[in-house]
Formats: sequence, structure tokens, C-alpha cells
Amino acid sequence: MHAVLTSARGDAQRVLPLRALRPTGAAPRVHLLVRPSQPRQTVHGIGSSLTGAAAAALAGLATMTRRRVLEAAFGPGGARFSLVRTPIGSCDFSTRSYSHAPTADRSLADFSLDADRANGLLDLLRDARAVPGADFRIIASPWTAPPWMKDNGRFHDREARRGGRLLPEHHETFARYTARYCEEMAREGLDVWALTPVNEPHGNDGAWESMEMEPGEQAAYVATLGRMLEARGLGPRILVYDQNRCGMRAFAGAVLSDPAAGRHAWGTAVHWYDSTFRVYEEELESHHAAFPDRPIIQTEGCIDSVFAPGAPRGPGAPTPWWRADSWFWKKLATDWGWHWAPEPERDHPPYAPAFRYARDLVGGLAHRLGGWVDWNLVLERNGGPNHVGNHCLAPILVDGPEVYVTPLFHILSQVSRTAPPGSVVLSVDGDALPGLWRVAIRSPDGGIAVHLFNETDAAVEVALEVEPAVDGEVRAHAPERRASLACPPAALLTVWLVDASSDPGRTEPDLESRP
Repeated sequence: MHAVLTSARGDAQRVLPLRALRPTGAAPRVHLLVRPSQPRQTVHGIGSSLTGAAAAALAGLATMTRRRVLEAAFGPGGARFSLVRTPIGSCDFSTRSYSHAPTADRSLADFSLDADRANGLLDLLRDARAVPGADFRIIASPWTAPPWMKDNGRFHDREARRGGRLLPEHHETFARYTARYCEEMAREGLDVWALTPVNEPHGNDGAWESMEMEPGEQAAYVATLGRMLEARGLGPRILVYDQNRCGMRAFAGAVLSDPAAGRHAWGTAVHWYDSTFRVYEEELESHHAAFPDRPIIQTEGCIDSVFAPGAPRGPGAPTPWWRADSWFWKKLATDWGWHWAPEPERDHPPYAPAFRYARDLVGGLAHRLGGWVDWNLVLERNGGPNHVGNHCLAPILVDGPEVYVTPLFHILSQVSRTAPPGSVVLSVDGDALPGLWRVAIRSPDGGIAVHLFNETDAAVEVALEVEPAVDGEVRAHAPERRASLACPPAALLTVWLVDASSDPGRTEPDLESRP
């Protein structure tokens, strides 16, 4: 049996034998029983996002270094990311606003992916796909329809604090625009696996590209989009909603319950920005109970709003996180809510970015998430480029020729390597201890990995056990195994109870030692 450790003390996907984690009897002890006979949800993958900003950040690297970054993310010796999200048209993480059909022509005669060709996004997606052994699925999301299809004729409107709404007469036009995008992407060798109708239908107060939709509007549009995809013989799944978990039951539930929309909707997309520390377990479980055959995919989460309002955002702005792993493990980050939300202490207190990633990955998968996608695989040192100043952090940061692989990447990679598409989350019974999060995942080859995230400041001793065999399947994939170990404080620990053919170790290139 092996273990893999990423921690505040400097471990970065460190592979170690269980004997190195022997319990001493001096720490709190919990017993956990993994039940392969009680599968929960299927996992459709873990990954990150490729955007125009990511393409711009990587453009400054030497060719071999850029290749190593992509190998670290998508190669079999790296994170093995199996989901990639990308925008349809521009978003805040573009260098300018643009659409793929700039002329008000319902026939979409001028539709073109040339803007994504010029900004390097198509090359980036193709280069990621070309990494030997890479195997990922693309989720595509529009932040807005082309302005001429909207009631305000704009990408976004800061003064009016709105993004605008899709005109009813352009539901079919926008559906054809989205279908055309899928067709053109396929011609580029980039098949789209899933779509969301629009990113964040509640809007963003017109701060950058957006388009508001009420549940009824989205239901009507999803029905139109579904019929359009079907008529053109296109296969992308439709993930409804695409905003924060707190509102998923009301919004996504209404769309999925609509007879016409529900026929075409495959699942629900969610984000994490309602809180810097909540996982919203009850909301996830409740939504799954109402729609058990509709997967829930986390399509966006990042360390956002890294500069306070009014702070400098130029090349000389302070970047305390640069090459400072310890920063990611301390409660030094604040999000949008710290600056703008009423009572920010309640849901948006300062937080440790590494804690937030590990807690959300482990807690979210334990509570019905069927996939998890980070926002922006790579950005510049200051969290850009971003054409509206909404700077955020990414798992990998670059500054000129330098590459900094942050702890966020190691946390994502450690989970991703155990959860390829087709994996299954297993029930885990046992003692509950505040601050200790756990999830068990069985990969398609039969390997069982248990992820333990200890967010406390003390070690926790854990007795792990796989249930005795009760039928042929369990005997084949999960013979009885036991392990006793001490999970270090402020750490994500992965224990392989049943190794099968999986290699739990990290072998991706050491980017930082070879700039």
C-alpha cells in the first residue's frame, strides 16, 4: 500500500510508504469503513480550464517549457486532467471582448473561430490534445450571446449593472450559434463533450461579459438548443445553470423539471463562489436526491479578486503568493465577497487557498459531485491577463520565462490521478471528526484510493478498512484491506488501499528546476 502527501510543511505529491505514517496513539483516532458494495455517483473527470488568458500567459515561455507545462497537466505521468472548460467567445479572461459572429445576420454567414485562432486558444487546445497519452473532454460555455442578439446590444454594461438578456426572437439564432461553434470546433479536431447555456445566468452586475437568464428563460432556451443539436446530429450534453451551489435547487431544479428542457438537459453545472469555506453538502445531496440520474459537475472555482478594490494591478503590484508555497496554506486570501457582500465574515472570511481547494474537492466528491473543473490552468504572476481587471490565481503561474507550480496544482493533480472518467465514489462509514474530510474513489481498473484532508492543526490517527467481500464484484475489486496511519495536520493524504494497476506516484517534469 502507498500514500501520497501534499501538505503545508512542503510536501508536494510526495509518495511514501504507510510505515512512514505510523500512528503513535497520542492523537484523536477515527475508524473508517470503505464500502465498495455501496457505490454512490460516477465520476466524469477532474480538470482545469484553457482560456485566452492562459494562452497569453503561456506564449511567453520557451517552446520546451510550454510543452512541459502541458505534459504536467495532461500527460499520463502528470495530473492526467480529463476535463477542460473553455469559453465560447470572450470572457473576462480574454484580452478583449469579441464574438464569433460580430455582424447582425441571423444566417451567421460571418461566423468564424478566427478570434480564437489569433489569440492562441485553438493552438493551446490542440497542443494539449497532442500531449502523448492526453485524454480529456471539453466543456464549452458562452459568457454571453453576441451583443446584437441581446436587449442592450452590449457585451456588458457596468453603468447599468447588467449584462443584458437574450431577445426571445434570437433563441433559435443563439442556439444555431452554439451549434455552429461545436461544428467548427470538430473541424479543428476539438470535439465538444458538454455545453452550458450561459455562464452565471444570475449575472455579475455588468462587470464583464454576461447575460442574465431566469429559470423559465433558460428552460425555453435549453429546449431550443437541445432540438438544434439533435437536428444537426451533434452530441454535446447540456449542463444547465452554471452558477453557485447555493441557488442550484431553485434554478436548476426548475429547468430540469420542465418537460421540454428536461428532455434535453443531461446534468447541472455549479460554481463555488457563495462562500470561501462552505461545500454546501446539503444542497448537493438534496439536488442529487431530486434528480439522481442527472450528474452535477463543478465547472468553475478559483482564487478570485486577488487585489482589493482600488489596489494597483500593474506589473509592479504586490504578489505575495509568487514562489511562496506557505502563502497558499495560510488564511491570507480574500474573495469578492470580502469587499462587496453584506456581512462578509459569515460566508466570505479570509481563507487559505490550499484548504479551499482540498476541502472542496474531497467534500464535494463525497457529496455527489460527478466532476470538478478549476478555472484557468495557467495565468501570469499577477493573476492576468484580464481585460476588465478581475485578476485571479491559477494552479500554475508564469512570470516571463519562469514557471511557478503552486500547491493548488499538486492538490488537483493528487485527486485527478485517482479519478479518471468512469471512476465511482464509494460510501465511507465511520466516525466523524470536525476538520477531517474523506472520500473513497474506485477507479475503472479496480484501485481504491481514500483521500483524507485534515484541515486541523494536529495529526489525526485513522484506522482504514475495506469491507469484507460480499459478492463477486467486491471480491474482485476490493479484497479486505486494513491500514492504520497518522494523517498530518494541514495536509491532503491519499491512501491506496487497493492498488490494482494504478501508479499513485507523481512523475511529471520538475518545471521549476528547468526554466
